[in-house]
Amino acid sequence: MRIATTLRTTSVVWIAPLVLAWVWLVSSHEAANEPAYWAGNTALVGHTLPFYAPACAAFAAWEAGRTRRAGVHRLAPVRGRYAIAIGALWPVVLLGVTAVVVCLLTVRMETGAAHDWPHLGVLAMAGYLITVHTVLGYGLGMLLPRILATPLILVIDYLCLVMPVTVVDPMWLRELTGWLDAPYGDVTTTMNPLALAVPMVLATGFLAAVLVSAEIARWRRHRVVRVGAAAAASLVCLSVFTVSAILPVRDWNGDPPPRARTDPPVCTGDSPRICVPLEAADSLDQLAVAAKEIVPRLVDAGLKPPKELAFVSEAADTDLGTWRLFLNRDMGDVDVRASVAASALPTLPPCPTTSDARTGHAGTLTAWLMVKAGMGVDEIQNQYSQKLAADPQVMSVVDRETKLSPAEQLSWFTRNVTLLQQCKPAPETMPTADRTEG
Repeated sequence: MRIATTLRTTSVVWIAPLVLAWVWLVSSHEAANEPAYWAGNTALVGHTLPFYAPACAAFAAWEAGRTRRAGVHRLAPVRGRYAIAIGALWPVVLLGVTAVVVCLLTVRMETGAAHDWPHLGVLAMAGYLITVHTVLGYGLGMLLPRILATPLILVIDYLCLVMPVTVVDPMWLRELTGWLDAPYGDVTTTMNPLALAVPMVLATGFLAAVLVSAEIARWRRHRVVRVGAAAAASLVCLSVFTVSAILPVRDWNGDPPPRARTDPPVCTGDSPRICVPLEAADSLDQLAVAAKEIVPRLVDAGLKPPKELAFVSEAADTDLGTWRLFLNRDMGDVDVRASVAASALPTLPPCPTTSDARTGHAGTLTAWLMVKAGMGVDEIQNQYSQKLAADPQVMSVVDRETKLSPAEQLSWFTRNVTLLQQCKPAPETMPTADRTEG
């Protein structure tokens, strides 16, 4: 009976459909072209956070104002302050939980059945942030009139979630909010645990500040003493937890470092073996056919035969006998052949942005591999790589090199790969550079 009464009287019921509609709209739009991969798609729960977390904070501020206006705290102490708060706020938290469920259901309907389960780390972060945002709203509602506290916390909370993403310096600001990027279809990675833990650490600072201030407010001291002590305690809490949150991510530049999957892939064939994540298993037959044609041609060009062709993240550790594939949804035969050919190019490490950093065009080496694999110029420029299509002059370099003897071509390829791996200039790969003998 008490639950029914609370649901009938709470303001959450009236606005909840609008909040849930926004979550459904954003989730369905972002998940429309995603593969059925929960470890990546659960990020949409964090991506829709600005649509339900500020709403929870605003509703909590409104409910706090109603509680304060009714004078519940001045009545006989049958229930404690925290019990009263929980009784008023559980419908608000339920709204946030329902928004998460709506997001997950929308993703399920848009992407279909997945082989795994929603990422528990993302769900734990979302649940914790819902609680903290709700407590913040309730705390502000106990200080200010609800007609002021509600719109104030709604606007400020929303801006604090979305504005850090627009800040370029410092980049770590965007890591503190819990607003995750959309997954963008990468089935080779999983969520970085630090990207989930850092927002929770910062949120703990705000939660501690609210709870400590609430306890200080009960002191039987002069108002100035209580306000000063609460401000000092809040500053300490926020400082300690903010520094703790910033330290792990202060060197990140944009997105969190990718985290490679650790679950076993699906493999086929031998010499070379071809391995892909479970979600890309439908591509194995197509890859096997392409590899049977492409790999012998590249070996004839002088490359060492690979032991394995693997569609894995660049963050995954691979040995020298593994060629790293690239796959995308709905790739045609030409794209798959191009991927197999390009996989022979070793991974190039990121280089510092200094004057003596790597200068070269890796796309030139990739185009050479495709030519040696038997692909035509039109296939290379129009079917596979937008970078090559945007710079057709690389083919002039490739044409020049393919007129040399096979040994000279292999020497050119090996020499420039080594230079690019060492972040050294490789002018022979540049379309505008004259060829230099090595």
